[in-house]
Amino acid sequence: MSDNSNSTENDKTAVEDRKTSSPVQKRGGRFATFNNQYYIDLQKDIPNHSTEHVKAYATGTSESNPSGFFTMLCNPLYTPRTNVTEYYQKLANASLPKLIEFGRAIMPDGTSVYCYIYQDNLGERLYKDDTDLALGWRTDEIIENLLIPITHSLKDLQQRDVTHGNIRITNLYDGNDANFKKIRLGECLSAPSSFNQPAIYEPVGRAMASPIGRGEGTIKDDLYALGVILAMHVRNFDPQRGKEEDDIIAAKVVNGSYATLISSNDRLGSGITDLLRGLLADDEKSRSSLEEVLDWLDGQRLSVKQPIKIRKAARALEFDGKNFLFAKTLAFRMMQEQQEAVTIIENSELTHWIERSLGNNEIKERYSFVMKTSQEGGAGIGYWDRLLPKISIALDPDAPIRYRSMSFHMNALGNTLADLFLNKKGLANFIDLFNNGTIHYWLLTSSDLNRDVSEFTQLFDKIKGFLKQKGMVYEIERCLYDLNPSIHCLSPIIEDYFVLNPKDYLTSLERVAEKRKDNYPDDIIDKHAACFLICRDARLIEPHIYDLSSPERYRYIMANLKILAAAQKFYNVGALPNLMDWICSLITPIIERFHDKDRQEALAKDIIKKKEKGILQDILNLVENAEKIKKDQITYRRALLRYKEYENESIQIKQKLKQPKFFSERKGREWAATISGIISSLIIIGFIMVHFQNGGN
Repeated sequence: MSDNSNSTENDKTAVEDRKTSSPVQKRGGRFATFNNQYYIDLQKDIPNHSTEHVKAYATGTSESNPSGFFTMLCNPLYTPRTNVTEYYQKLANASLPKLIEFGRAIMPDGTSVYCYIYQDNLGERLYKDDTDLALGWRTDEIIENLLIPITHSLKDLQQRDVTHGNIRITNLYDGNDANFKKIRLGECLSAPSSFNQPAIYEPVGRAMASPIGRGEGTIKDDLYALGVILAMHVRNFDPQRGKEEDDIIAAKVVNGSYATLISSNDRLGSGITDLLRGLLADDEKSRSSLEEVLDWLDGQRLSVKQPIKIRKAARALEFDGKNFLFAKTLAFRMMQEQQEAVTIIENSELTHWIERSLGNNEIKERYSFVMKTSQEGGAGIGYWDRLLPKISIALDPDAPIRYRSMSFHMNALGNTLADLFLNKKGLANFIDLFNNGTIHYWLLTSSDLNRDVSEFTQLFDKIKGFLKQKGMVYEIERCLYDLNPSIHCLSPIIEDYFVLNPKDYLTSLERVAEKRKDNYPDDIIDKHAACFLICRDARLIEPHIYDLSSPERYRYIMANLKILAAAQKFYNVGALPNLMDWICSLITPIIERFHDKDRQEALAKDIIKKKEKGILQDILNLVENAEKIKKDQITYRRALLRYKEYENESIQIKQKLKQPKFFSERKGREWAATISGIISSLIIIGFIMVHFQNGGN
């Protein structure tokens, strides 16, 4: 038992080390480069711009003075927001960091790391910590220094259909002005949206999800985070001082976000109170929009809807040493303490509380349905893993989907699956989740709540289809690249090169081939690469899916060659001499497909001549020459026929040799009969001729 425990602890430690490690560790050398134009000083990190998971480094256009810019070197364990990067770069807003370049930086060891290069003009970080902040600013200071610049930034982001997802007090900068006159927002692209956000900055539903499972979010989620920042500046006391995140989430559920963040002793002006209530509304539909906030700044009154009170149970349910009066907080805690949750379900405490104390018929009906359907399936293996998530949904259908260690919203499914792959754990949980009916039940419940779940229903059906099918371009790997367009290719061959598109895939294979000249991998396109390519450019691989999965080696290699040649042509990639050498080292089965030995030798010589150019299509033209293949096949068939004839003749001779006397006597009789027939024919012919010469007399 102790050995297993130690092993588990070691695994956890290894995972944590990977999460907090910098992508430059063990890379060697001082500078990474970007397009041979920017030099990233790996020995000079910038804590002022770094986060827990992504480090910033000093950057410049010369090695002697790498300054003027800073680079966020993305952590390969977390996918950057490449889906919105190009839209962000087109922004021109002084309150947002100016993005100069983005893409793959070349590390000293030749591998790649995705990066964002920004102009270094944010200044100093305003706050080092976001706990116990009660700054007591005047309303006019808040409006002038915080609200106006941030809302204008959000307006520009909204016009580009981009959310910030990283608005928090520790991501505010002074713009090199100590008087708070040039406050700026920090960067937001190097990690998934809301990944770095403490729960205090997220609405209840998003705060309950794991950071990786919150999803992209909306402009209203950014406005909520802005409301939290404003509350921290306007209040004189922090009601949540010293509390854990779970307690803050529970306080938001019970009291609402406004009451959780603003002390009852704070006396605020009606104008700023309405603004804060509008921004901190827990129901997204009731939350103030950006347009309403801008109108408020122009002097219009803000219409604030009264928050919907959550129904409170008549009697508390004791669980995990605490008393619970609300279904939402109980569901949240039950999934954290699952063993204790099993106990209160088995002894019917939960059932009695829902039926007698909660007073919510909708929850009661959902709970009864879950218990009834689960009992029909029997309490076999995985029973509680299936039951607890469904009970959680029944108690709080607005909460994230919770299953074992996962907690996510459906629009964060891609990031959640990427996290499982990158941290090499929990993939079986994802498959179980889609096979055990949990997602299906969530869809049914959401439909009952009048949500538009048509998009998620289609997504569910597609994922189920991918998981059921077998082959090179299906199963969970296909789900990964289909759900997450920002994930890099995780093929072990090129994982360290952060490949995001087919062109990068080719150039990375070229680098791998250059480094491994004496030890080429046996395969080029593996399952990860195949699924990555079909999701990024289906035309490259769809015609060759069958051959990629073929047990015949020459078919697999031919499919590799065709796919890579097409990519080189479509993406206008230059010569790939090292990749060409790699392919040629595997091409023997294709050459041996020809039957003529002379043709094989001639083809091998032609390949040697052509491969120096590094154009894959040249080799493909040689081995896929229809005329030569047809000629080889015809010649081969003729040879087979001749061989068959010779084989039959050989059999006959062997039979004769077994009984030589019989065959010689039979042959003699045959010859005697033949000669007798010939002589008889000649005599008859002679007699006829003599008869006619004598006039027929």
